[in-house]
Amino acid sequence: MTAINLTISLPENYRIQEVLQYYGRDQTGSSEKAGKEGFEKALWIKNCPAYFAVHFRGIHADIEASVDARLKKEHLKLLVESVVLRVLGLSQPVAEFESIAFADRVLRRMVRKTKGLRVPQAVSAWEALVGSIIGQQVSVVAATAMRSRFIKGLGVPHSSGLHCFPNPVTIAALNVDELRKFGMSFAKASTIHRLATSIDSGAFSLNEVSTSNYFEILSRDLLCVKGVGPWTVNYTLLRGYAFLDGSLHGDVVIRKRIQQLLKKSMMSAGEVEQWLAQYRPWRGLLAAHLWAMS
Repeated sequence: MTAINLTISLPENYRIQEVLQYYGRDQTGSSEKAGKEGFEKALWIKNCPAYFAVHFRGIHADIEASVDARLKKEHLKLLVESVVLRVLGLSQPVAEFESIAFADRVLRRMVRKTKGLRVPQAVSAWEALVGSIIGQQVSVVAATAMRSRFIKGLGVPHSSGLHCFPNPVTIAALNVDELRKFGMSFAKASTIHRLATSIDSGAFSLNEVSTSNYFEILSRDLLCVKGVGPWTVNYTLLRGYAFLDGSLHGDVVIRKRIQQLLKKSMMSAGEVEQWLAQYRPWRGLLAAHLWAMS
């Protein structure tokens, strides 16, 4: 095992509540768990089980990390720092959105209460994608329970006791009926297996490419997969890539919050989509602020 410690600086207005909520969803602690001042998460590093813990301390975050393998400490430190900075959303240009929101008559009051909000990230695009599929058309409680069973059943444990999220190779080696044992519908299990098989064979990739139209291409490719719709794509892009302009107009909570914000009793998904369009390229980040509305 190789272990390291490091400290990173946080913006003065950094909000920890969204991160703790996101990483505290699973009360069983299958792959992550959160407390009042930080959270822990298992992940893969160099195809080996690894782990990091973040402890928030004012405008700093102290990080402990380890990998169940021998790596150079400086190399591990660079890898962990990169993951944590992304997970905490520290590179997201939230000030640009806030300057627009504060000048907007409708958004001003809401964003004043949620200033500094960043979108917590999954440790990998694959984990974000599978989590999005599991969460389709079910409650957060049901999705969390299903995801927990899936991780504990197929994930690889790190020495911390937390399980690393099942990778595409593991899923591709199974059949759909084996995936259904964790409470998934046939449709969800088939979609996850289809994607895992495509990734394992090299026919499909979730690796980020630095091209201007990458997210457009990825969205189109994902929508071609049976069982993947616009909500799944946009939620995956938001949580897996910090793409802040996905339109989550199909999200039930987002629709209710917009109705509340606009003081309307009813809005269709199409009306919500049209309303969100005026806030491009910040629709995904706006959705996060709407989720955080009191």
